[in-house]
Amino acid sequence: MSQILIVDDDIQLCTLLQEVLTEEGFDVHCEHCGESGLAYMQNHAIDLVLLDVMLLNIDGLQVARRICQRFATPILMLTALGDEPSMLEGLQAGADNYLAKPFRVPELLARITVILRRVGLERQRQSINHCQSSLTERIARLPLTGTEFELLEYLLKNNGVVVSKAELQKEVLKKELSPFDRNLDMHVSNIRRKMVKSGLSKQHIKTVRGKGYSFIDLV
Repeated sequence: MSQILIVDDDIQLCTLLQEVLTEEGFDVHCEHCGESGLAYMQNHAIDLVLLDVMLLNIDGLQVARRICQRFATPILMLTALGDEPSMLEGLQAGADNYLAKPFRVPELLARITVILRRVGLERQRQSINHCQSSLTERIARLPLTGTEFELLEYLLKNNGVVVSKAELQKEVLKKELSPFDRNLDMHVSNIRRKMVKSGLSKQHIKTVRGKGYSFIDLV
C-alpha cells in the first residue's frame, strides 16, 4: 500500500482528499504546515507528497526544496496559481508534477498513478542493476581456470542470448566442434559446480537443448 502525505493548510480539502484516496487503497496522512510535514517525513516512509504552494511560515516551494535535499520522495504540487511561471517555479523547486486548483478527482488520481508507476519502475531498475553488480562481483571471485574464465566471460558478454556450442567451441576453445567432443560440456559443468560451491545458482548458465548455452542474470 502506497503511503501518501498531504501537506495543505486547507483542512476541509485535506479531509476530502484523505477520504477519496483512502477509498482508492492508499494510506494517507495529512499535515497542515511545511515544518510539520517535513518532521513527519523524518520518521515515516512516504511514497508521494501532495504539496500545496501557499502555506504559512514556509511556503510549498521552500518545502519542496528541503524535501529534495533530504529525501528521494516524488512531489505533486497543488496550487491555486495555475499560470505557466508559477508551474515552472514549482518544477524547478523539485516538484515531479503540478496540478492547479480547482482540479477534478479523476485527474488527480491519474497523475498520482503515473508518478507512482514511474517511481516503481525506477526502483525495480535500480534493484536489478544492484543485483547484476553484486552478481558480477561474486562471479569475479570464482576460482576459475583460464579457459573457464574465458568461457564464462563470453557468455556474460552475450547475456540473455543463446550461444551455440559450435560458436563457444570455436571462439573460446579455438577448435571446431566435433560430434563426440564433450570438452565444452565438461568446462560448463565445472563452472556450474564452482558457482554452487560459492553460493550461486547453477541455473545462471542455462542449457538450451539442441542449441547451446545462455547466461541468465535473474533465476
